[in-house]
Amino acid sequence: MGGNAGGELAARIAVDTALNTFVANPSVAAEDIQYAVKAANDAILARQRELADQSRMSATIVSLFVDRTSGQACWAHVGDSRLYWFRRGALMQRTEDHSLSERSGEAATGNGANGGERLVKTNLLYRALGARATAEATVSTPQRLADGDAFLLCTDGLWQLISQQVMERSLQLADSAEEWLALLRRAAEAKADESQDNYSALAVWVGFPQQVTLAGTAQPAARS
Repeated sequence: MGGNAGGELAARIAVDTALNTFVANPSVAAEDIQYAVKAANDAILARQRELADQSRMSATIVSLFVDRTSGQACWAHVGDSRLYWFRRGALMQRTEDHSLSERSGEAATGNGANGGERLVKTNLLYRALGARATAEATVSTPQRLADGDAFLLCTDGLWQLISQQVMERSLQLADSAEEWLALLRRAAEAKADESQDNYSALAVWVGFPQQVTLAGTAQPAARS
């Protein structure tokens, strides 16, 4: 979160802590996923106490957990970084932001000026890592995966620019997770201006038996 100093550091702490916690206990049970998020929040709070000039740093988080043995997946998030789940090229589900705009319906799809998401410049969050002593994640129920399922995990700098329809169309045109992200990046850059936020994104494609392909990008959406 770029509103306060140290957002980049908070994000790095969140990623490293959540991953290390999961590696130490690779469980996709809801309580273990919640624990990984709690550990990330605790780590950010601990660093806040050490760094006076970054005492309000915070971050959002979105995560996907895949159990290759059972062929199931579940996901968790805090804030307005999103996960989109696609099957046969069509959107199945997306996470709901922990934001006032989502709660009031302003982030609904299909009504924005760009023909997709509403562009919310002030997207106030009521949950974020580092904002409070506790940061409860929303955790999905386990979902059975199918061959060809695709997931997009991204920050608001991307989903504010790209509609669900563009995501689906790009997915249908792509031959790999890397190509899908390249098409999404191209679409975002075509609509970005100098005030647009940076973004991070991960694409995950699922194939069987037990094959998961991942690609990632972190780029400024604004034109140079």
